[in-house]
Amino acid sequence: MKIHLILAVLFLALISCGNNGSNKKTSHKEFEMEGVWKGTLPCADCPGIEYILALQPEGYYKLTVIYIDGEGDGIDIKLYADGKVVRTSKDDSFFLRLLPPPGNDTIYFKIVDGDTLRLVNKDFEEPQNPQLYNIVKE
Repeated sequence: MKIHLILAVLFLALISCGNNGSNKKTSHKEFEMEGVWKGTLPCADCPGIEYILALQPEGYYKLTVIYIDGEGDGIDIKLYADGKVVRTSKDDSFFLRLLPPPGNDTIYFKIVDGDTLRLVNKDFEEPQNPQLYNIVKE
């Protein structure tokens, strides 16, 4: 009985000490607003949509969206956008709002951690398979 109790205490101690900060959320202020993030996201009508997001420290972004084989026959569709980027929060999560030129839709990314952004909808809701919508810092 004593051995079971000792093993249980050791197990709990290992679990509580085993968190080296990997679950720590990236705060609004800790996220570096500079760099390039890339990723290929799912597409209903093509093999994938490649996102290339360049954040500039002055608070601006440049976004390239490539619909892989979007025209068929190996021809991609490339779209470009640039504008101001704004950090915001909802509940305990932090987000980036990519403010586009007039006439275009705002794009939203959740700050998952310092190296990962996740595409979300305008209500900051994540998709069903969130890991498929990540772009990562180069």
